[in-house]
Amino acid sequence: RPRTLAALRELRMARANLAAAQQASPFDEAAVKDAMAAVRTATTNLQAKMQDYLLTALKNVKAKPAAGS
Repeated sequence: RPRTLAALRELRMARANLAAAQQASPFDEAAVKDAMAAVRTATTNLQAKMQDYLLTALKNVKAKPAAGS
């Protein structure tokens, strides 16, 4: 799904930016904090998308009559 792939790319980019900020010299605490916040945001975004898909799947399963009924 395109939205999932986009969210995964966003998370990978945020993690790469965090890694770069951690390795920067001189150390920039504010940049690391900002990068950490971006990772949290991207993680939450991906998790929300996956939970939306799970909820849709659960609703579809619950809406169908059980096999053999």
